[in-house]
Amino acid sequence: MLHEKAVKKVEKALGVKVEKMGNRYGCIYNGHVISWVSSSSRDEPHQLEAWNWHVRREDDHSDSMVDYFAGYHLANVTQLIRSVKKPKAKFPVGSLVRGKNNKRATRQGYAGRLAIVTEAGDYMNLKWTDSNEDRYRVTYPERDFEKA
Repeated sequence: MLHEKAVKKVEKALGVKVEKMGNRYGCIYNGHVISWVSSSSRDEPHQLEAWNWHVRREDDHSDSMVDYFAGYHLANVTQLIRSVKKPKAKFPVGSLVRGKNNKRATRQGYAGRLAIVTEAGDYMNLKWTDSNEDRYRVTYPERDFEKA
């Protein structure tokens, strides 16, 4: 990805200014330092290409004496943004949802069942309308549900 596009995407999504941090570009957001390296592109040497996406806590630093490397690397800028700012939930709390008829939902036994969302997120807590509560499963993936 081009460096200019990465800067625009991060600044738009997080609302912070990207700055040069040593030999990397990045910013501090919500107690995390996100950064990447930019170098000239192989195809077009006059343009900068962004790569080596990295996230770490603001108070965490690498220590080469004990082989401790703070943070983790990601594959692209979208993963970088979502690691520090979770996307809005697909279904808000109080929504009535139905299990999709896909392979996983059928196998797990919630395909076609109705529920009310009690906690929203990538994995939701649900209150089933048929009052048959699952003993072992606490959360359910939102991708397996649709609005009822």
